[in-house]
Order: sequence, then structure tokens, then C-alpha cells
Amino acid sequence: MVSMNKRVTIGDVAEAAGVCKATVSYVLNDRKDQKISEATKKKVWQVVNMLGYRPNAFAQNMRTAEARQMIGVCLPEDMSALEKAASMDFLSDLSAVLKEQNASIVLLGCAPERISTADALIACSLTREQFFALGECNFIPLLAVNCRIDDSLFFEVAPDYFALKLRADAHFGSGYRYVCIPPRDEALRREIKGVFPDALFVRTFGDLEKVTDRNLFVTQRALAEAFSARACNVYFPDDLGKTSAETVAACTRLALSHEPCEQHIFKVS
Repeated sequence: MVSMNKRVTIGDVAEAAGVCKATVSYVLNDRKDQKISEATKKKVWQVVNMLGYRPNAFAQNMRTAEARQMIGVCLPEDMSALEKAASMDFLSDLSAVLKEQNASIVLLGCAPERISTADALIACSLTREQFFALGECNFIPLLAVNCRIDDSLFFEVAPDYFALKLRADAHFGSGYRYVCIPPRDEALRREIKGVFPDALFVRTFGDLEKVTDRNLFVTQRALAEAFSARACNVYFPDDLGKTSAETVAACTRLALSHEPCEQHIFKVS
């Protein structure tokens, strides 16, 4: 076992994976001229992630102790304009938090392929199937945002809808409707409906015209601004975006540290 205080070398990876150093190098550099089985490639990448070894793809970022980390954010590729607006709000909050931690965001799609331009990946608003397809190709830390994974190998961050309902109840008392851009994850959709049985899902700006209630509870800033412009009585917990971003950033730090953590599900309210 490699000590956490010892700098991990390519030799450590080779020993833990049961292969030679040349094989590790070939895998990390995706050498097409070498015949290496998929099982061996997967084993090498698993060990790389487990030990926290930084492959050559990150060499330029590792020249100093204060190297800036690159955090990839994987988003759906078929988002509506309204979904893009909500995603930009999240990315803005997350970018501000990560900047304080000397990290930057790189935007990525959700295609199931190996990504070599990031130290960790945040899968945001993907389906459970898309999340695991991405995980099958990448062995760097992978986090789920707005998707129920329920797997101790991965951190997941999503709203705490029950706690949010308590906030809305305290604000309105009664007689309000929860409106949100629906998650693509079916388990999270059912969770929303379990807490807010009359919740309305809106995915496009055109869908907003279907909302006729006056008292509205929303948890996405894009919706808060859209409905406020229509003179609706809107309650939006404006601290939610920053809290979510801080939680995601904290989970990313934990994942990159490779330190054991008993909690892997975080609910934000």
C-alpha cells in the first residue's frame, strides 16, 4: 500500500495494477499501436484514480505546488434555452467558488468517452444511465449533481425537497405551487412529486405561459426572474445557488483528496 504522504509514481501504479511501467505509460498516453486489453486499461485507470496519480495529460498543470486544477462539468447536449439559462446560473456560482480554491471549469458534453482535460468531472443534470456510461470511460473523480446515484463510490448533490417545502410553507403558509425545470433523472422527478404532488414541470420558455398560479415557489433563479417579470408573487431562496455551489465544490475537494468519507449523499436546502 502506498503511503498517502508519499508522492505516487508510475512504478507504484504498475505494481498495484500488476503490470509493467511501460504498460501504464501506454495506457495513460492512449497508445493505439499497443495491443492492451480493455480489462487491463480499466484496471490501470482504476489504480490511477485510487492512488491519486497524475498522468502526463496534466503535466503542465502540475509544474508548481499551486497548480490550478481543471474541473470538467458535463452537461446534457439537448438543453432548451430555459435549461441553458438555469445551467449558466449554476456554473456562475460554481465558478466563483472554485476560483477561490484555485480551480477552473471546463465545459464538456455527456458523450461516453474518456476525458483527459480535467482532474475531476461533475455530471450535472444527466440521467442515471448517462452518468454510469461516463463513469465506465473515466477513472478520475466523478460527481453527480441533480441525479440520484446511490452508490458509495460517487458523491451526489441534489436539493433537499422536503426541507425546501418547509421554507416555502413558512413563507406562504399555504396556497402556492412549486414550479421547476424537471430533472432528467426519473428517481429525482418522483421525489419532487412525492413532496410537491401538484408541482409543475417547465422545460421551455413557452411552457411558462401554462403557469397561471399567482403564488409560486421556485428553486431556479432563471424561473424566479421570468415569473417576477410577470408580476407573480414569487418565493426564491436566493441563498440556494451559492449553498449548492459550495457543497459541490466541497465534494469535489473530498473526491480529489482520495480520503475516505462515510457520507456520499448531500442534500441542499
